[in-house]
Amino acid sequence: MQRICLSVRYNNMDMLLAPHMLWTKHGDLHVDAVTVERAGSAPKVFKIGTFKLAGLGNVALTSRTFVPQPEFDPADPKYAEAPIASVQR
Repeated sequence: MQRICLSVRYNNMDMLLAPHMLWTKHGDLHVDAVTVERAGSAPKVFKIGTFKLAGLGNVALTSRTFVPQPEFDPADPKYAEAPIASVQR
């Protein structure tokens, strides 16, 4: 299975995200993802961040693939309410 990055617009900035988990919190959809690129540049530190799906615009699949971050834990209690989809390691 291929793991494909998403191109998104977030806070008026173009970003490339590597999605790891789609889940709900208080009824709202969220995606936990690694920011691979922000405004055309790689971040200094690669870490998993949480993005409210409603805040993402211009969402599109890209041809860029990714490897899941080793620190990603699909059993994290924050996903307990309603996990929807998770990247497989």
